[in-house]
Amino acid sequence: MSEGKCIGCGGTTQEFDAQLAFARLARRHQQLADVVQKLMLPPATRSLAGAAAAAPPDPAHLARVLARIVGGHPTGGFPDCCLVGHKNPNGTIGWFCSGVLIHPQIVLTAGHCIEADNRANVVALGTSDQNQLSNAELINIRRITVHPRYQQTKQLSDMTVMVLRSAARTAPTTIATPPELNATAKVTLVGFGNDDVNSTKGFGIKREVDVNMISIRRNAADNLDTEEHQFGYESDFEFVAGGEGFDTCNGDSGGPVYIATNGGNKVCGLTSRATEQATHACGDGGIYTRIDVHMDFVRRTAADAGINLP
Repeated sequence: MSEGKCIGCGGTTQEFDAQLAFARLARRHQQLADVVQKLMLPPATRSLAGAAAAAPPDPAHLARVLARIVGGHPTGGFPDCCLVGHKNPNGTIGWFCSGVLIHPQIVLTAGHCIEADNRANVVALGTSDQNQLSNAELINIRRITVHPRYQQTKQLSDMTVMVLRSAARTAPTTIATPPELNATAKVTLVGFGNDDVNSTKGFGIKREVDVNMISIRRNAADNLDTEEHQFGYESDFEFVAGGEGFDTCNGDSGGPVYIATNGGNKVCGLTSRATEQATHACGDGGIYTRIDVHMDFVRRTAADAGINLP
């Protein structure tokens, strides 16, 4: 076998893994096929992560959003989990990502949901269906800040802080502490994304699914080089959860990951992307951005908008 350096392997030299390389190639072909299929649909039925678009979406932006609930069920809980979308001048709204309310005026979502066009300008809280918004809170977004590390890498620190123009009536969720997250073996994924492994249907319904924690840095001294290489993640900023048909999917991006504590559910992560070893668009496990290690960024962004986060 030939040897070579790999990014994210801690600077070590590892043997070429033909099976892993084939799985990654198969996943790339599946993603390309998904993009081509969506672009061939008529504009009236084409969707951006499942949401009807007013005009044909930019292919590059579509591919990025398709970076990432399968095996779960609809839920009326988690009112702090919201839809993220773009309200057009004619009043129609195209929803394309999920998010989570952590303060009456602060919503977190994925960095890849907010690209150069800054499409997002509204969120919907307190709803479980994009087609039933009569009792939902629709709040315009005042300010959007994407994490600078994501802007540089287009992968790591996949997080955006959105400041709302008015305070939400919906109660925000509490953020899990590092010890609480590090001690958990299971998490609950919530979002409005598609619900089949090929990511072809289901966007707009809020769903939840309980999954196993697969890989996470629980102690600073943990050596996770092999797992980082296997899953394609960075354990300083992310963790891996789910798989075997239980997973997040397109449109869940930016949606919350919860852990159960004595005080109730607390949010610990945001949906980012599929693992490198995944062979399907959804269902084979996902990578999630840790919120706790990014709280300095969240607090600074809130402070810039005149909001003091405890």
